[in-house]
Amino acid sequence: MKTAVIIGSEGQDGQYLFNYLELIQYRVIGVGRNTIRTNLDEDIQPLDINSLEEVSSFIMKICPDEIYYLAAHHHSSEDVIKNEGSLINLSYQTNVIAYTHFLESIRIYIPQTRIFYAASSHIYGNPKGVIQSEITKHNPNSIYAITKCNSLQLSKYYRENHGLFCSVGILYNHESHLREEKFISRRVVKTAVEIKAGIKNELLIGNINAEIDWGYAGDFVKAFVEILNCDVSDDFIIATGKINKLKVFISHVFSYLELDWEKYVREDQSFLIRKINGVLCGDYQKLNKLTGWKPTADLESLAEIMVNKELELSTLN
Repeated sequence: MKTAVIIGSEGQDGQYLFNYLELIQYRVIGVGRNTIRTNLDEDIQPLDINSLEEVSSFIMKICPDEIYYLAAHHHSSEDVIKNEGSLINLSYQTNVIAYTHFLESIRIYIPQTRIFYAASSHIYGNPKGVIQSEITKHNPNSIYAITKCNSLQLSKYYRENHGLFCSVGILYNHESHLREEKFISRRVVKTAVEIKAGIKNELLIGNINAEIDWGYAGDFVKAFVEILNCDVSDDFIIATGKINKLKVFISHVFSYLELDWEKYVREDQSFLIRKINGVLCGDYQKLNKLTGWKPTADLESLAEIMVNKELELSTLN
């Protein structure tokens, strides 16, 4: 039975991945902020990923077969950046430096361990082409994207210079009910459910015609596992390869709730605090050819999954 460690287990992907790994008979340790979630019958203390000493001790004690580095410091297009210096420091600390603690610990103590890093489609910035592949030029234009690009390059360095099995997933937008409310997909669904319940009467959107390659988080985490179980380590795009306008997702959500979205949705560009990227659409054929992975949930299915879960949450509250 394999042992896997998930760094960033409290986030959307971390929760889905923990459940999936447990389902396929893994021993799993989820590391969150000052928390540990595990299906093992042993006491495991919380881990400070910012401490190389703690990471090294943890790695030597657990000796995991696989590590999934999903921790990230991120902000959405609707977040106000109050202190850019602080944002840069926090982003580098979580997205790059803490990741190197795991790379170094693996290199020194357990070089047979495989590690996955969750990068982002934002590394492409405003690409010229309609669709991006793994060979598309990187052009990061945000702090988040720059740090993700840095760790992708670090992964390649450790792969080529130290022979480590460190693979990177270049993740395009993927959603679920576990998204924080600051993300547009969850805000659309939550507000629609509240409109249906008579709690709210309006949904404000920054750009209703935004074009997005949107997938389902439950599909994406399966790709993570496929990637770490390949014969070779490399960089792989995880996407749907399809572009949809935000208003199409909105229409699916409202239609499922038997509401006319045009009666309730209003565009307000003041919601867009910072400049957004161009259209990002990923070609996942490299991953598909190697593993057979492909997305299973289309945009309408994603909308229904999220609405059903949001209805459950609203009933519980």
